[in-house]
Amino acid sequence: MKENRAERMPQQVFKLHGVTYVPHYRNRHVFVGPGYPRFTQQIYSVTDLVNAGAKEETDFLWTRSEHGVVSATHL
Repeated sequence: MKENRAERMPQQVFKLHGVTYVPHYRNRHVFVGPGYPRFTQQIYSVTDLVNAGAKEETDFLWTRSEHGVVSATHL
C-alpha cells in the first residue's frame, strides 16, 4: 500500500534556548518560531538568529519556496 505523504527534505533550522525556528513555507530565507502567525507575526533572518546566539541545525521538513513574499497581508 502506497503512503500519500509529502516529501520531506533536509532544511536549515535554528535552535535558541530550546526553541526551533524553521523556514517560512513561502520563503526559506525567512524564519519563524512557534505560534506563527496566529499568536505572533515575528519573522527572523539568519543574521537575527545568529546574533541572538542560535545554533544552526538540519531537520527534515516539507519543501519551502525560494522567493515568496512574507508580509502581514499573507497571514
